[in-house]
Amino acid sequence: EYTMDVFFRQTWVDKRLRYDGPIEILRLNNLMVSKVWTPDTFFRNGKKSVAHNMTAPNKLFRIMRNGTILYTMRLTISAECPMRLVDFPMDGHAC
Repeated sequence: EYTMDVFFRQTWVDKRLRYDGPIEILRLNNLMVSKVWTPDTFFRNGKKSVAHNMTAPNKLFRIMRNGTILYTMRLTISAECPMRLVDFPMDGHAC
């Protein structure tokens, strides 16, 4: 088992969110983020994932004019990697 502390960034295009106007990038606050569709992302071999929420959620959500969305959040992920130690210490692992 191992633990990672990461800034996880996702980008996708939602044509329904395209807009015209003087603002090049819309910055959404955390209350508005819950009203926008986001992918149901999972981590292979993940056992537990925690989003950081200190005084406010550690999330960044931006929408560009063409509907491109940038979504970044800080996560701590605990995962496992099944290992076969038959050739230890000369074996290799990919998780």
